[in-house]
Amino acid sequence: MKLHTGLITRPRRSDVSPSRAGLTLLELTVVLVLLGVFAAVAAARLGPGPLQNFAARADARRLALDLHQAQRRSIATGDNHYLEFTTSGGQAVGYTLYRRLSGGGVQAVDEYREFTQDETVTVSHAQAEFNFEGAALAAYQMTLAGPNRSWQVTVIAATGAVRVTPL
Repeated sequence: MKLHTGLITRPRRSDVSPSRAGLTLLELTVVLVLLGVFAAVAAARLGPGPLQNFAARADARRLALDLHQAQRRSIATGDNHYLEFTTSGGQAVGYTLYRRLSGGGVQAVDEYREFTQDETVTVSHAQAEFNFEGAALAAYQMTLAGPNRSWQVTVIAATGAVRVTPL
């Protein structure tokens, strides 16, 4: 007579046939195709609006990170660093990070970054500059507007703190 202990046991690895040890390539392919179909249907139902809102949010976060980078480079090198915005038709279309050299020159530190075309970007100043202590030379505001949502990137003058807030 066998005593039942109430424990559930799994089959031993040697009991499982080698052909069923894992998922086959065909099964994985079917799963990926189904996920792709579901994603395409979801994107078609939502339309381009939410995706453009995500792009505006991503641009706001990237802008905030680049402002932090300018601030940190200013502290590390002792030279002022700034983002210079390129405008077209009264709206910012992109920016570049620059360093003011102690000898009076200017050096581009990072590549030109372009904003997403489907968003409206307005800036309070043509440049957002940080001094050697990391403080901003002025209070700066940048507003990035998607089709349904907007974000505001704010730089506080005294501390150089950067904030991204939804509007």
